[in-house]
Amino acid sequence: MNSATTDAPFVFSPASSPLGPHTAAPSSKKSPASRSNRAPESLVDETRREISEMVREIALAVRSERSRAEFFGMLADRILRAMAAEGVVIWRIELSERIDVSEPGFAGGSDAAVAGTPRMSVVHHIGEITDRSIPAASIAAHDRMLLEVSDAAQPVVVPATPDASDPDVPANPTHFPAAVVPIECESASTGESYLLEVFLEQECGVATQRGYLRFVAQMADLAGEFLRSDQLRDLHRRRQRSEQVDAVIASIHGLTSREKIEARVVDAASDLFGFDRVGLCYLRNDVAQLSAVSYVNAIDFRGAAAKQMVSTAESFYAPDTYVLLEADDSDDKPSTPLLPRVVVAAESGDSLCLVGLANADSVIDCQSIANDLQRLAKHAGLAIRHRKSIEAIPGGQWLVSFANQSRGHRSGNWLARGFAIAMLTLIAVVAFLPVPMVVTTPATLRPENVQSLFASRSAIVQQIHVSHGDRVQRGQALLRMHDPELEKQITTLLGRHAVLLQKQAAITTALVDTASHRSDRREQIQSERSLVAEELQAIDDQLQILKQVKESLVLRATEDGVVDSWQIRRRLLGRPVVRGDKLLEVIGENTAWLVDARVPLSRIASVRSALKSETLRTAVLIDGSETPNHNAVVQQFGPSMRNVKDDTDTKAVVLRIENGDDIGALFGAGPVSGSPVRVLFRCETKPAIGVLFFDAFEAVRSTIGLYWSARSQPTENAA
Repeated sequence: MNSATTDAPFVFSPASSPLGPHTAAPSSKKSPASRSNRAPESLVDETRREISEMVREIALAVRSERSRAEFFGMLADRILRAMAAEGVVIWRIELSERIDVSEPGFAGGSDAAVAGTPRMSVVHHIGEITDRSIPAASIAAHDRMLLEVSDAAQPVVVPATPDASDPDVPANPTHFPAAVVPIECESASTGESYLLEVFLEQECGVATQRGYLRFVAQMADLAGEFLRSDQLRDLHRRRQRSEQVDAVIASIHGLTSREKIEARVVDAASDLFGFDRVGLCYLRNDVAQLSAVSYVNAIDFRGAAAKQMVSTAESFYAPDTYVLLEADDSDDKPSTPLLPRVVVAAESGDSLCLVGLANADSVIDCQSIANDLQRLAKHAGLAIRHRKSIEAIPGGQWLVSFANQSRGHRSGNWLARGFAIAMLTLIAVVAFLPVPMVVTTPATLRPENVQSLFASRSAIVQQIHVSHGDRVQRGQALLRMHDPELEKQITTLLGRHAVLLQKQAAITTALVDTASHRSDRREQIQSERSLVAEELQAIDDQLQILKQVKESLVLRATEDGVVDSWQIRRRLLGRPVVRGDKLLEVIGENTAWLVDARVPLSRIASVRSALKSETLRTAVLIDGSETPNHNAVVQQFGPSMRNVKDDTDTKAVVLRIENGDDIGALFGAGPVSGSPVRVLFRCETKPAIGVLFFDAFEAVRSTIGLYWSARSQPTENAA
């Protein structure tokens, strides 16, 4: 252990015995007066016996079926009596949300914790010095101390630091030293941890504090064992409840009427989850209609309980949600002893919710039953929806009742057989009705005449003169780029050019001055002048080339058309581009429109056959145009390829739209070139069964063809 003093906390590893050889017996300042005349040895022995009895009592309670509130109340009381402590507080630290409801509409009251934010709450307190004795200005420092002890996971004695108020400095702001011990439990799975804080006497020494800490640590170990056992019991209860809910769900899907489903759902919710009353309501235009109440055959719609269910459903209903309702703390006496506790709603298409009512003093953990109760509500809505669908079919309810009646009657069997023959005949007639073979496939739209502009070199887009959908003319500047390296080269050459010009002027002056001098000096100067002239010519040639490169940084339209580049300024302005990057497109004016389709190989034979017989009708569906359906003609069949996304074999087909003048209206909604469309091929007519099972028939036919071709090949080789 660390060296301990009377004014500094120390960390201690708890032992198995509450009283060690160096442990002073708990103070008997609160013992009865009858003990004052006894010998010290007998008093210590009796105190130890009483403490041992309390420890055994707590150990027996660990494996009992007590609730957490009852166990913590008994634990705090026994610790206070055994140690003659000033006070005992049991803290709970909520590390994250305690419940994980997968549905997006989970809602709760003030008990819903924020994920990742520790929150302190008192589970139980007893004695003169408790959490209520801490001044409001010192609560933050005290909470900081508790969190640090919880993170360290070691028992400590924290000395008294009266009136400590710095929230960044952990402290015990009371006048009494405190033994703080973390309670070990499965905090990672539950999202919460517990601390046991005991306020000791002021005058006890270090050895006494260590003995007290050892005893508190043993009590914390017992509390941790109880929490782990309680978690196991809770998991067992949840598993049993989940199995019961599964059985109820299976039963409601087998019921034959909506009224039976509703009655079964509300009765099961009342039995499984402990509500005193459960109501099932339908919502139509924000108006609730009570349809069923648990264990009630005739609903009194004028009664207070029925009106309470209806008003609660109208106030808190939202599709696919689970709403926890808190008790009303107002002084107004409710008209009914039952209070709404929870509202759970099914999916939006069902407009159904369950309202659970219970007494104010009933103990129902509405958070722990959230998943099972919402699952029951969803399946209730699903079962009722399916039953309504069957009842909506003309004669559907009669068919169900007829099937039920014909099970035990001989005459009913003959009627059933006759009905089955009639149905089979009708199915056979429908199966051979001629229907057109329709092939639908996704495709992309592209113009036939389009100018694609690419970056001629790596540069930065400096100016953009057009926007998406603008009409441009031939030679009009569309986009300007800037290359800092190119500008640097031009500037360097211009500077060199100026220097050479000065040098050439100086050489000319020297040549004039040396006209009467020696001839060898004159020849040297003329040679230098020729070299300077040649270098100037080379620089001029380089500047001419660089100016042409600079001019190529301005992209211009090669013909009249419309700009097709969506959000070009947001994508390109001020951003660097690399040589070869595609910058924008200009769609030629009055261009024809092509469609690139991918037809499955299993359907291409039907398309070719219809095209050959001149019965093929092709339509292109374009969303957003004035004429959604455009007639098209097959222009070309392309190669076969495999679609990596869905692992299917397709064949490329190019179509030409016959009249695509209104496609230009799409420029206001986004890019046109490459926009997705759908192509519909209307092929020859076939029997309905052939169209419905076309893929299956083709698979069988191809398999048989491969089989016979494999068998005929050895015969040909032998011949």
